Amino acid sequence: MESRIKTNTVIAGTAHLTKRRNHDPVNVVELMCDAVQTAAEDTGNDKILSAVDQIIISKGTWDISNPGKLIAKHFGLNAKSVIYDLGILQSSLVKKAIQDVSESKSKCTLIIGAETKDFEKNASTRLHPLPTESDDDKKDVEIVKPLEIPISQYEIEMRLIRASDQYALLENAYAYAHKIDTQKHQELINTEWEEMAKVADTNPSAWVEKAHQHVLANGWGRPIATPYKLNHVTQWNVNQASAIIITTVDELQTYVQHSDNCTFPNVLIESNTVTPVLERRSLHQSIGLEEIHREFLHLTKKHPAEIQFHELYSCFPIAVRLQREAYGLNDLPVTVTGGMTFGGGPFNNFTFQGLSQLSQKVREADTDGLITSISGMLTKQGLILITAQNSNSNILLSDVSNKTQSRAQSVEIQPDMTGHAEIISSTVSHTVGSPKVFVLVENQYEKRRLLSSTKEIIIAEFLNGHKIGHQVSISENGEFSI
Repeated sequence: MESRIKTNTVIAGTAHLTKRRNHDPVNVVELMCDAVQTAAEDTGNDKILSAVDQIIISKGTWDISNPGKLIAKHFGLNAKSVIYDLGILQSSLVKKAIQDVSESKSKCTLIIGAETKDFEKNASTRLHPLPTESDDDKKDVEIVKPLEIPISQYEIEMRLIRASDQYALLENAYAYAHKIDTQKHQELINTEWEEMAKVADTNPSAWVEKAHQHVLANGWGRPIATPYKLNHVTQWNVNQASAIIITTVDELQTYVQHSDNCTFPNVLIESNTVTPVLERRSLHQSIGLEEIHREFLHLTKKHPAEIQFHELYSCFPIAVRLQREAYGLNDLPVTVTGGMTFGGGPFNNFTFQGLSQLSQKVREADTDGLITSISGMLTKQGLILITAQNSNSNILLSDVSNKTQSRAQSVEIQPDMTGHAEIISSTVSHTVGSPKVFVLVENQYEKRRLLSSTKEIIIAEFLNGHKIGHQVSISENGEFSI
């Protein structure tokens, strides 16, 4: 479904803030307010905040009912407050802002995301208490929930709920499909993430300072879910915030006559089809990414590789690799931030952090840039193209969910399967307690079951290799042997 919006909508100002441990600690609402003020100053005149009539915030780990109302009170704004819940593409908040501004439902919309998990963990006694919310304030918010969550009830029941465990299943299935042995596979992941670390070293806002040196000196860290270690996965324990101001050129010119700090949204494409990981016919492929690429070519008559800057959503290596392949980026740089491990991956709002930094690059080089978004376990996908020049043409918004759904192939889950089956993927999950192996199997009737074990002998076998393609025998009580 494609729509062309004739509008002069503009990203008027952006901010991306990183507060390190040696900075004075602030709570998450204070950091949000700092980001808003910085974004307003980025427009060229912070009085533009008086035009803000809508504040959209992505749900974080914080326990606040209506942060938008607290921010509006801080700045003296009369603004509608909206929270987008988990399981929704972060690009959808940008889409909402573009649509509302272009349809005159909003004069000026703020998009905000923030986390202060590092301060909360390491400086909690020095943090100011969060502002008190009245009962009326708590209710005065619109909460947007996903139509369908990206994880199945079966996965929840089997305790396959950590993103790292599910992404590791995708990662190992990819290695098997491409005939990459365990050593080469680990080398591939390490090389990909070393490149991320090198880019982070060029980013003053990166969470990990001297990231490449840090990796060389300290290694990849403790195991998380084979083959991933700590320095291969997104880093949530950060103090970072971002703010994006979206309005019209006309509204901006009320406050700023000539601004070189603008970028212009040009294309936004999403695929919101949900197929849980365990039910995907091919774990190592993403139909949604393929459809987004086709739609991008259709709408722009360009390949993504022709765009100057790229910021791929980088929660795990397999996510970046599948996006790189689907979009034909080959050996091109895929980040300007250093990615979510080293640049910082604030929970459920990295896209705004990345969009702010991408906008800065696009403005400075007077060019274009592309940023992507992912929700769930590569379940939903999004893409945004921005440019430095106002072409006075349509903004192209497209949702390819129906096209993705028509091509998606799923496999039925049979929770009580017994007998012989083939291993489709596996990972050894390392949590606070003892390690646990997850093994996805499929029988001759194309039914699947997820097996798990904490037995040391089983775990030792899977630490020596993922065993994909091997046969297992499943007993009536769910025990299995290779």
